[in-house]
This record gives sequence, C-alpha cells and structure tokens, in this order.
Amino acid sequence: MENNAIIGWIPWPVAAGAAVWFGVMAYKADKNTVLWAVGGGILGLVVATIVMGLGQATFIPFYDAEIAPFRIKVAALAILLVAGIGWLFTGSLHRRLLGSSKPPLTTPPEVPAKPPGAAPKQ
Repeated sequence: MENNAIIGWIPWPVAAGAAVWFGVMAYKADKNTVLWAVGGGILGLVVATIVMGLGQATFIPFYDAEIAPFRIKVAALAILLVAGIGWLFTGSLHRRLLGSSKPPLTTPPEVPAKPPGAAPKQ
C-alpha cells in the first residue's frame, strides 16, 4: 500500500464503498452484481487516486500541521466526485429502481359486453 503523507490509504475505502454501492444497486435492479461491483471498485479507486494525486501535486505544506486538514478536504472532494460520476454511470440502474417504487397501474375490471338487443336484468 501507498505510504504517502497525503494520499495514504484513502482511495481503498472509497473504492470499497463504491463497489458495495454499485453491487447493491445492481442486485436490486436484477443485473450482474459482481460485474457492477468490480466496475464500481475500479471507478472509485481510479478517481480517488487521481484526485488525491492532483491534490498532492498542488499542495506545498509549510508546516506538518497543514497536511491533515488538506487531506480531509481532498478526500471529501474525491468522495463527491466518485459519487457524482458513479451516479452518472449507474443511470441504467436508476430507472429500474425508481420504477419499482411506484405503485403498479391498475386497470378497471372488464365488464362483459351485452349482446345487442338483450333485455336488461331485473
């Protein structure tokens, strides 16, 4: 694992969370759960690592005390980007999930047609 003062271990739990999120959504939508979970994990790991790496490239700490707050800010940004990009990539799952929460459409019961010229029942 990365032993870096800024990036550290943060991309790994982000990737695990994205994998679980994608897998649960795929399970509820009756899609391939493992494939979606692996894709979500890769997406989380790549996006979080890129965001944390770019953050590290732009950050020049003057004191060691500045590292922890910056790490929290960049980690929050990485989580928001993973959530936003993940929401876009799972668009095909949203329709099924949102459609299942709506009540089913009910049709009125069919009334048998009366033959022409039939007398009404009394």
